[in-house]
Amino acid sequence: MTAKTDEGKASGRADAAGERTRRASGPAEPAARARGEDFVPVRRASVSRQVTEQIRRRIFQGTLRPGDRIPSERELSGQVGSNRNTVREAIRTLEELNLVHVRQGNGMVVRDFRREGELTLLPFFLAEGADAMEAMRALGDILRLRRLVLAEAAALAAERAAPEDVARLRAAADAAGATGTEAWRDDLSLFQALVAASRSLVAIWIFNTFARAFTGVMERLPGLWVQQPGRRETVERLVRAVERHRPEEARTVLDRYFEGVDRAVLGRGSADGPAGRAPRAGAKRR
Repeated sequence: MTAKTDEGKASGRADAAGERTRRASGPAEPAARARGEDFVPVRRASVSRQVTEQIRRRIFQGTLRPGDRIPSERELSGQVGSNRNTVREAIRTLEELNLVHVRQGNGMVVRDFRREGELTLLPFFLAEGADAMEAMRALGDILRLRRLVLAEAAALAAERAAPEDVARLRAAADAAGATGTEAWRDDLSLFQALVAASRSLVAIWIFNTFARAFTGVMERLPGLWVQQPGRRETVERLVRAVERHRPEEARTVLDRYFEGVDRAVLGRGSADGPAGRAPRAGAKRR
């Protein structure tokens, strides 16, 4: 009881000091309250994650805009029915995603995710963004970049792969090809082995960034995974091209395969955005 009382007094002194600092620096913009709406109470399970999700959705959907101030930790704690430590953890997550910036004496400010965001935002944006057309465009862009990166990695692998690289690639190819909701993980392992065979640090680093984003997308929108007919034959041609050191053939095999895959993925989209995304009332239509 004494510790809690002391903590409350310390918090009160810190809040008062912060208020004096804000007054000395001049009037601040009023905190944005989601255009008049408080944040809602959350369930106890994964409280921090739920707080993060509420704020992130409002940023993606334009309810909270760049430059808006979000309520203080104390206000948010009261609105969501949680303690300040939990809210602070949620704020740290939002900072790591480059969605908000915490300014000393000026609270938490929304950043412009379109200009300052990174690829880690993609899974959340595809599932939560308000503009279905923009979400589909982002999906098309990431598929196109994925295709370019893997096709070039295949060419590099055909130039540089050692026998042990080819052996690992063939083992990954043999393990892939299953069906089901988790089959995409085998595909990811296959392409990880392909990129490793390129012996290119840059290709590996780029792939790792893509792989994290891809994993997040598939966990939220599994309907986006497509396995084209003739996939096993395509993978076998790819492995042979790498083994025989034929870079142009390896590049062409993957490029043509992903051309069909990407067409199928984008074809599954609708007016609500990428396949598997929940329809949203009032969302913009294509």
